Amino acid sequence: MKTISVDDQREVLVLMQKMLSSIDPQGTHLTASGAEEAFQMMSDDVQVLFLDIEMPGINGIEIAGILQKKYSKLNIIFITGHPEYSLPAHSVFPSGFLTKPVDEKDICHALEHLRYPIEKSEKPMRVRCTPFAVFVNDKPFHFKSHMTNELFAYLAYKNGALCPNGELLGLLWDGNLDKSGRLRQLIMDMRLSLEEEGVTNAVIKKYGRTGLNMELVQFEGDVSDILREFDWY
Repeated sequence: MKTISVDDQREVLVLMQKMLSSIDPQGTHLTASGAEEAFQMMSDDVQVLFLDIEMPGINGIEIAGILQKKYSKLNIIFITGHPEYSLPAHSVFPSGFLTKPVDEKDICHALEHLRYPIEKSEKPMRVRCTPFAVFVNDKPFHFKSHMTNELFAYLAYKNGALCPNGELLGLLWDGNLDKSGRLRQLIMDMRLSLEEEGVTNAVIKKYGRTGLNMELVQFEGDVSDILREFDWY
């Protein structure tokens, strides 16, 4: 799940991020201190927006109205210390309305009753682009070596394209052909590690080229962020 919490009080944002990370440790939970920052962070893959109402400048109800025009399936949950805003807040048909202080139980209850329920992906592998992470069957997954992880990250970044072995050698060892055997070991390690978790046919090999079966992979975020994170420029 990807969320954004918007509040002008830093201590509230720290608490929200902590609680959401506890509720959904595999998710991406961002924070914004106001409308402008929230607008910059918004993207199609944000599923839930937690909004304070009374903030300097544009208030939460106005923010909700603006964002709903572009993101029609966005779940908006208001969190406010002013219960009197309940009636005007419902004019934008939010997924929830919570009054401060809130705890994990309150948030869980709201997430269980979203206007637009979050469907679990049927794809067994999920790649979070930044910070880069791999999840298999909704659980954090770690390869046995950092080089296998980097190889998987690169193949994910290539988004199904079959990469020649020379390209992969260039990525990992500056094109050193003596490392061809090591490359084969990494590819085998990647394939076997995934098979141990029940994911078969994840790695595709054809004519000295290697790629990922993208029918098994779901991305969370912008794929180009993987390039920046691993500094492959």
